[in-house]
Order: sequence, then C-alpha cells, then structure tokens
Amino acid sequence: MKRILINIALLFPVALLLSCGGGGGTFTTGDPARAGFDAARLQRVDSLMAKYTREGLMPCVVSFVARRGQVVHHAAYGFKDAEAGVPAAVTDIYREASQTKAITAAVLLSLWEENYFHLDDPLKLYLPAFANPRVRVSGSVETGDLVTRPAKRDITIRHLLCHSSGYGYGAFGEDLRVINYPDPVETAEVVERVARTPLMHDPGENYTYGFGLDIAGHLAEVLTGKSLDVLMRERIFEPLGMNDTHFYLPADKRDRLVKMYRRDTDSTRCYPEPDVLEQTYPLATNQPYHGGGAGLCGTIGDYAKFCQMILDKGVFNGRRVLGRRTVELMTANHLATSRASRQYGLGMGIIADGDYPANIMSPGTVRWGGAYKTEFLIDPKEEMIILMYVNMTTFHRPALYNRFLASVYQAMQ
Repeated sequence: MKRILINIALLFPVALLLSCGGGGGTFTTGDPARAGFDAARLQRVDSLMAKYTREGLMPCVVSFVARRGQVVHHAAYGFKDAEAGVPAAVTDIYREASQTKAITAAVLLSLWEENYFHLDDPLKLYLPAFANPRVRVSGSVETGDLVTRPAKRDITIRHLLCHSSGYGYGAFGEDLRVINYPDPVETAEVVERVARTPLMHDPGENYTYGFGLDIAGHLAEVLTGKSLDVLMRERIFEPLGMNDTHFYLPADKRDRLVKMYRRDTDSTRCYPEPDVLEQTYPLATNQPYHGGGAGLCGTIGDYAKFCQMILDKGVFNGRRVLGRRTVELMTANHLATSRASRQYGLGMGIIADGDYPANIMSPGTVRWGGAYKTEFLIDPKEEMIILMYVNMTTFHRPALYNRFLASVYQAMQ
C-alpha cells in the first residue's frame, strides 16, 4: 500500500495555489504562456522531482516559480514523513536555516531607514562587548597555542551584514551553535560568546561566512528594546502576509513540519535524521533564543512573498516594506573594496557577470540558501523568483538544485 501511495504522490504533485501561505498577500496564477513559459517543457521539473523522490535520494521536495508576479509552478513531491506515509503538501513547513539572514538584514535596514544608526557606525557604539576585537594569527584553543593580535580597525554594522567582519563559525572554546541549543539560552548571552572569539581577518578585508547576522539581529533588539521575532513579525511577516513563518512553531502548526532526513553516501537511500535536536528544535516551547543568522521555519509560499518584495523593490501586494533605494543597496555588492573573490550584498549573495558561463542564472541575480537544502533565487533580468525546499542534514546529490534551475530556465520562451 505504501508503494501505491508513493507513486500517487509522485505522479500527481500538488497543483498551483491561488494564495501562498496563510493569506494576506497573493500571487496571480493562470496560463504559464502569459508569463513567458512553455507549459510542456516546464513539466520537466515534475519529472525531475518525481525521479529524485522515487529513487529515495530525498524524502520530499517543494518548488515554486513565479515570473512577473504570476505563479507558473508550485508543487510538492514525495512524503513529509515517509515512514508514516504522509504525502508532502505545498503548505508543509520547512526549516529555513540561513535563509533567516536575508530577513534579519531587511529588519535592520528598516531601522536604518528610520535613522537608528548609520551603516558605517562602529558596532561598539551599540554593543560594547565588541570594542576591542582581536584577529587570530595562529593556533587554537584546543591545542592551547592560540595567538591573536588587535584588529586594525573597528567592526562596523555594514561588515556584519556582508560577512566581512571576520567572525566565522568557529567556536574557539565557546559554546556556540548556529541553532539547536539544547537548553534555554538568551540571545544576548550567545552574542557575548561570539564577541569573545577572535576574528579570522581584519574587519572589511575579506569575506568570512559566520555569525555576522546573528550579531546584527541582536543589535536590532538592543536598538528597539524588542525581541527579533517581534521585529520580524511587525516589520516583515505581517506586512507581507507571511503568517506561517516562525522561529518556534505554535502548537496548531507543529504537525505541518516536515521530518528531517539524511543521506550519507551516493549508494544509499535517505533515512530519518537520528539527532533529536535536528528533528525537534522548531517545536521548543521555552527557548528564548532568536538567532538572526538561522532558525526560522516556514512555508515556501511565505518566503516567496519576501522574494517578490525584493524583486519589486520593496513592495508586495501594494504595501511598501522597504524603500526602493534601500533594496538596491541591499542587493548591491558590498565586498568590492575587500580581497573577497565573490560578490555579496546585505544578507544575500550576488551572481556576478563572470559567473554566468558556469551556470544559467542571470548576472545580477541574488540568492542564498539554508544548511538543510533550501534555496531561493531572485532574477531581476527575467523578473523571476525561484525557490526549492528540501530538509536533509546530509544530502549526497548537490547537483539537484542545478538540475532544477536548468529545468526552469530551459522552459522559458
């Protein structure tokens, strides 16, 4: 019986929705040809996703494509809980991990618009724990030979948002996790632990992916006296109608969270992630920690609203969330004066002109993803947003996302 259920779920993915998420903001739907897509060629997305779930490479996946505000593809495949035989749905809730960063950046930029701070203000003006940053020279805490030196300059707020502060994800003897804290911990305490770790380079000199947006999220809390989850709800989620996005899920939404899986090698099928924290952290009821760098959970339709707002320069469903020039600032390269070999805006990466031959995305596209294999893409040249959500801790088939993108772009007229 289970095999029959799997085949049905794969052959008949969930159809397009008129309303994405819990309501408030809507996309239009209709003939893909009006949005410049060949409907028959677009079905190759269905074939690809069905193949990956059928072969056990992943348990379930949900995808979303909209062009010029019109949804041309929104479907779910496989099972949110394969062992229980629960089919996937487009309203399922996924752990979004580092996709939290772009929303944190948007919150902080909304405060910048209200003159709470200047982007190049030293961070120490607002968070004194960061007054005397030090840079790692050599060694480690574990071996007892860590050598550091004073940083050449102060860390600025801009540095946090474009990952040029120098703070990586190294713990250096501190109890630091991106998410999954087993016991209740205050955000301020986590950020103070980060402040005690050394930088990987002088502020502004290079790109190091790490705790910058977690610090930025706490900065927003200090500036306003409100917790980050409240700020996100007031400034982003409610204006956009992102009613199914949370740090920790309300009781009435817990059954919509997809089960976490993993796949260790290319020769095995996926199986449930055995780490209890990986499975259950979004269900915490007494965890006050709200990390600006990771932790949000939500539907793909909710996050699509945020992407459409960025594509439309700060407006969604007739409501302005950020100023036009603010969004242009957010999606511009802030690493041009550093030694970084990549381009990064404020909370999201940028596809540079020289990247195009290696992939199909248009230059100027902004994108990012989460550690559990969620991805979003905003292509301003094609007026298009593309999202794909999977939840797996280990996934030995990274080519899936590139194949998905190829299946979408090849269907354009």
